[in-house]
Amino acid sequence: MKLNPIIPQRKKLQDQLWDFVQPNSTHQIDLELENQEYIYYNECCYNLPIEAYTTPSLHLLCQSVKERLHVTENVIFQVDNREFITGSSSVSGNNKYPSVVSLSAGAINTLNEKELSFLIGHELGHVISRDGLVRFFFSKLPPQAKVPENIHHAMHVLDLLAELEADRYGYLACNSDMDAFVSFMWQMSGGIDIHKFGVSTSTYLKANLSHVQKFLNGGWLGKRHPANALRIEAIRLFATSKTNYVLREQMEPIIDSIFECDDDDQV
Repeated sequence: MKLNPIIPQRKKLQDQLWDFVQPNSTHQIDLELENQEYIYYNECCYNLPIEAYTTPSLHLLCQSVKERLHVTENVIFQVDNREFITGSSSVSGNNKYPSVVSLSAGAINTLNEKELSFLIGHELGHVISRDGLVRFFFSKLPPQAKVPENIHHAMHVLDLLAELEADRYGYLACNSDMDAFVSFMWQMSGGIDIHKFGVSTSTYLKANLSHVQKFLNGGWLGKRHPANALRIEAIRLFATSKTNYVLREQMEPIIDSIFECDDDDQV
């Protein structure tokens, strides 16, 4: 059975936040959508476009991941000059301009094809869920909106849940290859190759369970990304659960921990 990558709590929270944002910033949203041209060109001004004629193999990989995840909207891909392994996405709120996915030079120079597929899929996951657009307009709320603390907390939780959901799209993008996912996480977080240490994926996943316990009581979980141990465990559950019901049940401790997280780690 193919599991649904959508995290129901993330979707419900996003809908609730849209209900709050829209009445408080309708005029501001209209202005920002009119200025989408600036946002688009600002994203593309200095980065290297990934195109069929100049970077054919990378362009083909990006397009194949896009097709694998059934993304039909207009998305362009580019390379930025960050040296560490990372990616980013800018979701368009205006149909005249495409969404933008950026991959760091560090990622492209370091990762193999499957690991890079995970990163591309992760960023496309944000495009699919459009969580970045909610965050963008939330940041544009006028001062008179007087955002309550519980709404700030909800936005923080949405950020964390959105990352877990984007990981699921990344996992699907690399053909559900757990070795590729774990290898990606090793290189992103520590900058080292898991294979150099002779650590098997199954051994690492077992070891990770001890780290998971540190984060299952709320508290400090990271900024806009959950602790790596939680991300890894969440994908292990996504990979091994037989039904969507079982997956939701198995994910409950992680989801509960995120809802109980502290907000003083936000940026």
